[in-house]
Amino acid sequence: IPSEPILLAGGPDLIAQMLDKLISNAVDFHRTGSSIDLALARDKQYVTLTLSNEGPPLPAEMAGQLFQSMVSVRLRQTDDEPHLGFGLYIARLIAEYHAGGIRAENRKDGAGVVMTVILPVF
Repeated sequence: IPSEPILLAGGPDLIAQMLDKLISNAVDFHRTGSSIDLALARDKQYVTLTLSNEGPPLPAEMAGQLFQSMVSVRLRQTDDEPHLGFGLYIARLIAEYHAGGIRAENRKDGAGVVMTVILPVF
Protein backbone atom coordinates (compact mmCIF):
# COMPACT_ATOMS: atom_id res chain seq x y z
CA ILE A 1 0.00 0.00 0.00
CA PRO A 2 1.43 3.40 -0.91
CA SER A 3 2.69 5.46 2.03
CA GLU A 4 1.06 8.68 0.84
CA PRO A 5 -2.70 9.36 0.60
CA ILE A 6 -4.33 8.77 -2.77
CA LEU A 7 -6.96 11.30 -3.79
CA LEU A 8 -9.82 10.23 -6.03
CA ALA A 9 -12.52 12.46 -7.48
CA GLY A 10 -15.91 10.95 -6.80
CA GLY A 11 -18.40 9.80 -4.25
CA PRO A 12 -16.91 8.28 -1.09
CA ASP A 13 -20.17 6.44 -0.35
CA LEU A 14 -20.18 4.93 -3.84
CA ILE A 15 -16.55 3.83 -3.56
CA ALA A 16 -17.35 2.28 -0.16
CA GLN A 17 -20.34 0.45 -1.68
CA MET A 18 -18.18 -0.87 -4.54
CA LEU A 19 -15.57 -2.12 -2.07
CA ASP A 20 -18.29 -3.73 0.04
CA LYS A 21 -19.62 -5.64 -2.99
CA LEU A 22 -16.16 -6.80 -4.05
CA ILE A 23 -15.03 -7.85 -0.59
CA SER A 24 -18.33 -9.59 0.14
CA ASN A 25 -17.99 -11.51 -3.11
CA ALA A 26 -14.39 -12.50 -2.27
CA VAL A 27 -15.52 -13.72 1.16
CA ASP A 28 -18.41 -15.72 -0.32
CA PHE A 29 -16.12 -17.56 -2.73
CA HIS A 30 -12.91 -17.98 -0.71
CA ARG A 31 -11.74 -21.34 0.54
CA THR A 32 -12.36 -21.63 4.30
CA GLY A 33 -9.21 -20.82 6.22
CA SER A 34 -7.52 -19.04 3.32
CA SER A 35 -6.72 -15.34 3.12
CA ILE A 36 -8.15 -12.63 0.92
CA ASP A 37 -5.32 -10.41 -0.25
CA LEU A 38 -5.74 -6.73 -1.06
CA ALA A 39 -3.18 -4.58 -2.86
CA LEU A 40 -3.22 -0.93 -3.82
CA ALA A 41 -0.85 0.69 -6.32
CA ARG A 42 -0.66 4.09 -7.92
CA ASP A 43 1.01 5.50 -10.97
CA LYS A 44 0.76 9.02 -12.40
CA GLN A 45 -2.76 8.59 -13.77
CA TYR A 46 -4.42 5.62 -12.06
CA VAL A 47 -4.88 3.78 -8.84
CA THR A 48 -5.20 0.00 -9.08
CA LEU A 49 -6.87 -2.09 -6.38
CA THR A 50 -6.63 -5.87 -6.55
CA LEU A 51 -8.46 -8.42 -4.44
CA SER A 52 -7.28 -12.01 -4.67
CA ASN A 53 -8.85 -15.03 -3.02
CA GLU A 54 -8.29 -18.76 -3.01
CA GLY A 55 -11.35 -20.65 -4.16
CA PRO A 56 -13.08 -21.93 -7.25
CA PRO A 57 -11.92 -20.45 -10.57
CA LEU A 58 -14.29 -18.53 -12.80
CA PRO A 59 -16.11 -20.79 -15.24
CA ALA A 60 -14.95 -20.20 -18.83
CA GLU A 61 -18.54 -19.78 -20.01
CA MET A 62 -18.93 -16.75 -17.71
CA ALA A 63 -16.24 -14.71 -19.49
CA GLY A 64 -17.70 -11.34 -20.37
CA GLN A 65 -20.87 -11.89 -18.35
CA LEU A 66 -19.79 -11.66 -14.72
CA PHE A 67 -20.42 -7.92 -14.39
CA GLN A 68 -23.83 -7.98 -16.09
CA SER A 69 -27.12 -7.58 -14.24
CA MET A 70 -28.65 -10.66 -12.59
CA VAL A 71 -25.66 -12.92 -13.29
CA SER A 72 -24.33 -15.28 -10.64
CA VAL A 73 -21.94 -18.22 -10.58
CA ARG A 74 -23.29 -19.54 -7.28
CA LEU A 75 -24.14 -23.21 -7.58
CA ARG A 76 -26.66 -23.22 -4.78
CA GLN A 77 -28.13 -20.92 -2.16
CA THR A 78 -25.96 -21.24 0.96
CA ASP A 79 -27.89 -19.05 3.37
CA ASP A 80 -31.35 -17.67 4.01
CA GLU A 81 -30.73 -14.46 2.06
CA PRO A 82 -31.75 -14.43 -1.60
CA HIS A 83 -29.03 -13.73 -4.12
CA LEU A 84 -30.09 -11.72 -7.14
CA GLY A 85 -26.77 -11.30 -8.96
CA PHE A 86 -26.52 -7.51 -8.68
CA GLY A 87 -23.33 -7.10 -6.59
CA LEU A 88 -20.67 -7.18 -9.30
CA TYR A 89 -22.98 -5.34 -11.68
CA ILE A 90 -23.26 -2.50 -9.15
CA ALA A 91 -19.49 -2.56 -8.61
CA ARG A 92 -18.97 -2.18 -12.38
CA LEU A 93 -21.44 0.71 -12.59
CA ILE A 94 -19.67 2.52 -9.76
CA ALA A 95 -16.23 1.99 -11.31
CA GLU A 96 -17.48 3.25 -14.68
CA TYR A 97 -19.24 6.22 -13.06
CA HIS A 98 -15.83 7.22 -11.72
CA ALA A 99 -14.28 6.90 -15.24
CA GLY A 100 -12.63 3.63 -14.29
CA GLY A 101 -13.03 -0.04 -14.96
CA ILE A 102 -13.18 -3.43 -13.31
CA ARG A 103 -12.24 -6.94 -14.39
CA ALA A 104 -12.12 -10.45 -13.00
CA GLU A 105 -9.76 -13.22 -13.99
CA ASN A 106 -8.52 -16.50 -12.66
CA ARG A 107 -5.29 -16.37 -10.71
CA LYS A 108 -2.23 -17.44 -12.66
CA ASP A 109 -1.79 -20.42 -10.31
CA GLY A 110 -5.41 -21.47 -10.99
CA ALA A 111 -6.21 -21.50 -7.28
CA GLY A 112 -8.72 -18.66 -7.21
CA VAL A 113 -9.79 -15.33 -8.64
CA VAL A 114 -8.37 -11.80 -8.89
CA MET A 115 -10.65 -8.76 -9.12
CA THR A 116 -8.98 -5.58 -10.36
CA VAL A 117 -10.40 -2.05 -10.14
CA ILE A 118 -8.67 0.80 -11.96
CA LEU A 119 -9.68 4.40 -11.17
CA PRO A 120 -8.16 7.71 -12.29
CA VAL A 121 -6.38 9.72 -9.60
CA PHE A 122 -7.34 13.28 -8.77
